[in-house]
Amino acid sequence: MSQTKDLYEVIGISRDASEDDIKKAFRQKARQYHPDNKETGNEEHFKEINQAYEILSDPDKRAIYDRYGLSGLRSTFGDSQEFDFGFGDLNDIFSQFFGETRGRRSTGPERGADIRHEIEIDFLEAIKGCTREVTIQPLEDCEVCKGSGAKPGTKLKNCKSCNGIGEVRKVSESFFGHVTQIVICPSCHGIGKIIEEACAECSGKGQKKVKKTIDVKVPCGVDDGARLRWGGKGEAGKKGGPPGDLYVIIHVKEHEIFSRQEQDIVIEQTVSFSQAALGGNIKVLTTEGEKDLSIPAGVQAGTILKMPGLGVPKLNNLARRGDQMVVILIETPTKLTPEEKKIFEQLEQIQQNKGKKFKLF
Repeated sequence: MSQTKDLYEVIGISRDASEDDIKKAFRQKARQYHPDNKETGNEEHFKEINQAYEILSDPDKRAIYDRYGLSGLRSTFGDSQEFDFGFGDLNDIFSQFFGETRGRRSTGPERGADIRHEIEIDFLEAIKGCTREVTIQPLEDCEVCKGSGAKPGTKLKNCKSCNGIGEVRKVSESFFGHVTQIVICPSCHGIGKIIEEACAECSGKGQKKVKKTIDVKVPCGVDDGARLRWGGKGEAGKKGGPPGDLYVIIHVKEHEIFSRQEQDIVIEQTVSFSQAALGGNIKVLTTEGEKDLSIPAGVQAGTILKMPGLGVPKLNNLARRGDQMVVILIETPTKLTPEEKKIFEQLEQIQQNKGKKFKLF
C-alpha cells in the first residue's frame, strides 16, 4: 500500500469511527470489491481494504497509525511484510463476517456429562456434618445393547449420506462465488455409522436414564453455597469415555439465634441491668448446649465476649474450630415493683451524692 494513502479513506470512514463502524464499512467494501464480484470486483483495491481493516481493527496498531502513519507501524513491527496480508488471512475474516463454518465431530471416547444437585441443610448440620440421601437419574449405558444402540445380533453399517466419513459438504452461492461448507452429517451425527435395527430397550440411543439413590456425606464446617464433588457419579461416557461427576450444591438455612462470620459463630445475649453492673456467671447457648460465660462487672451494651473453640470447625476437621462471639445486650426494666422502684431511687441518690464531690467551685 502507498505510504500516502489514508486507511480511513480506503474503508470509507471518519477518524473517530467506532469498532462497529469499522466492521460495517469493511463488510460493505469487501462485498463490493471482491475479485469474484463480476460487476465491481477489483483485486488491488480489495487487498488495500483488507490491509486497512487489519490495522484499524487492532486498537494498538490503530493508535500508532493515528500518530505516526504507516511508517510508524513499520518501524514498530518490522518490515512491510507485517502488513502484506494478501488472501492468505481472509478465511478467518470471511468466517467472522459471512458465516462460513466447518462442523466438528468427535470420533473418540467422550466424557459423560456432570450432574448438578442442590440440597438444603440446617445450620447445626452444617456445623457438625450430616449424611443425606440424594436421588439422581443419570444416563447410563443400556444393559441390553451395551451402549451401541443396536439390537443385539445386528451390526452397524456405513452411513450412505457421508460414506462413513461423518461429514458432508454443502455448496452455496454468495457474492464471493461458490462457498463450500463442511458440516456434521445429519444422518449419522458425525459417527459415520448407522444402526440397522435399533435396540428396543433404549430406542437406539445406547443410553437410558437410571434412577439411583446415593448417600452424600456432608462434612462438618461446610458453608452456604459450597460445592461438593463426587467423581464418576455423573452420566456415563460415550464410546468408552469416562463418566462425569456429581456436584452437590449446599444451601444452609438461617438459624434463629446463631449466625456465622467465617469460622466464628455470633450470638446476642441479653443480661439484666444488675447483672451488667455486678458481673458474674451466666448460661449461654452454644452449638454444644448451654455453657458458662463470665460477665465482667460494669460490662457495657455492645461489648463482645469470646468463648474460645466453640465456633465453626475447619472443613472436615472438628479438632480445629473458630470461636463463639457473644454480643452483650442490656435489658432496661420497664415496669418496676414498689420495692424495685425504691431500690433504684436509693441508687440514684447515691449517684447524685457521688457527683457532688466533683464541684468546679
